[in-house]
Amino acid sequence: MNLLRLREDRAWRDEMTAWVDASLTAHKATRQGLAQEVRVMPWSAVYRFATDRGDVYFKACGPSQAHEPVLATWLAAHYPDCMIPVWAADAARGYCLMPNGGPTLTEALATGGDEAGHWQRVLALQAAVQRDMMPAADDLLALGVLDRRPTVLPGLLAALLERPEHLLVGEPDALTPDDVTQLRALLPRLSVICDELAAIGPPDTFVHDDFHEDHIFTIAQPDGTWRYVFFDFGDACIGHPFMQLVSQPRFASNRFGIEVDPVQELLRENYLSRWQDYGLSEALQGALTLALIAGCVIRALTWVNACGAYVDEIPAELRSAYRSRLAFWMMQIAARISRLDE
Repeated sequence: MNLLRLREDRAWRDEMTAWVDASLTAHKATRQGLAQEVRVMPWSAVYRFATDRGDVYFKACGPSQAHEPVLATWLAAHYPDCMIPVWAADAARGYCLMPNGGPTLTEALATGGDEAGHWQRVLALQAAVQRDMMPAADDLLALGVLDRRPTVLPGLLAALLERPEHLLVGEPDALTPDDVTQLRALLPRLSVICDELAAIGPPDTFVHDDFHEDHIFTIAQPDGTWRYVFFDFGDACIGHPFMQLVSQPRFASNRFGIEVDPVQELLRENYLSRWQDYGLSEALQGALTLALIAGCVIRALTWVNACGAYVDEIPAELRSAYRSRLAFWMMQIAARISRLDE
């Protein structure tokens, strides 16, 4: 189901609005006005509704993100202090309804906030959640959360390399046939890396995989502290926790590449310090290096998971972004393995 097609579907909008109304009634709230489009993509659609209890947000998840309503509900129940509340969810239809969470970290930083300080606190909170969720990994996989454990990644990449229709090989900014050949040749090396990462640990757990400033509500508290609330779990998966760091915060001088600036080094050290019971600093740094290779596989799979089924239907601009970002992440696998083997 391509959710872009539903944008003008009156019957679907009426059905969606009726579901929202019923869900609001359960929370003693009343809708005021029609749905306002926030963001509609092939894989998900978000609409805002004004109510007498403030704005609420409806999200429809396509098949590639069908796990989100279940996962979001689970996270809200287990971590109410740092996860967005879910007012209603329908796993069969991929629907969920959430209240307005307040300003995002992007908005907080726009007022001149301390970027590094915010991210140190955010990563410490994320590490605490990841540690606490390790025993629940198997249960979450059973609920349909994406399986991105290191031991399965080489097989997923191998299968993807056999799908040229998803890779758009030969199109501008996409992978070339030579790139595909190079990546196939690296599969045995990637398997060794992923096996080593799994052996080092820490154990697999929750990975947000779309962890940036726009997906973190940031609320100033009366005592001068900050409360952080995470949301948007459509790309979330179960994997090695350190793979979370493959995408840098947006203020990073080199957000996606191999090189990192001193602030990024500081943030990584702060995050790894939360895992000291799993190894000495050198061992954790080694695990991080391997996780950042495996994390590139996850980022590539995320693009395919979101757009792969719709590549012949999506707008030209999105198709261009898809093939270029997919090619970038897949060639980062090769680049990072090359650096590791230097």
